[in-house]
Amino acid sequence: MLYIIGLGNPGEKYHYTKHNIAWLVFENIIKDSWSHHKYMNAKIKHEQSGLFIKPQTFMNASGEVISYLKKEVDFDPEHVVVVYDDIDLAFGDVRISFDRGDGGHNGVKSITEHLGSRKSIRIRVGISRKLDDGRLIKPNVLGNFSPNEQKIIKDDISPRIRIIIKSLEKEGREKTMNLYN
Repeated sequence: MLYIIGLGNPGEKYHYTKHNIAWLVFENIIKDSWSHHKYMNAKIKHEQSGLFIKPQTFMNASGEVISYLKKEVDFDPEHVVVVYDDIDLAFGDVRISFDRGDGGHNGVKSITEHLGSRKSIRIRVGISRKLDDGRLIKPNVLGNFSPNEQKIIKDDISPRIRIIIKSLEKEGREKTMNLYN
């Protein structure tokens, strides 16, 4: 089973921020209601592809959900998929990586520390603005997405991530990375 963790910050004031792109994607992928898992301190939703998880801690403590997941019989760090914002990618770019550092992202750092391993799958979603000359303008991660960006997340980014997650479940990590990177 895949454990698909979307990093974000709880609370209405953070809902449309760039740091919460994973949660926005999850809301577009999963239309049903989420249940609250009090021991994991997370909102969860079981789907065919795996268990979708939105930790209800702030970003820097996202890895706390791992403590609970480690108790699962089939738990394997390599089945953890972390979806998060990446300021080193242009808005709309999506990259899959495995066994990499945290890139300065505190939520990923927390996940890695609690896993005790870097061997998790990462789906990095770009949030920076790309200039015509290729340079990136890195945003304030707590700044809100514009209505146009929200539409792109809904109509373009979310469907691509849904396909990637289904591929990870059916085809595995290596084939998915070759197909979608």
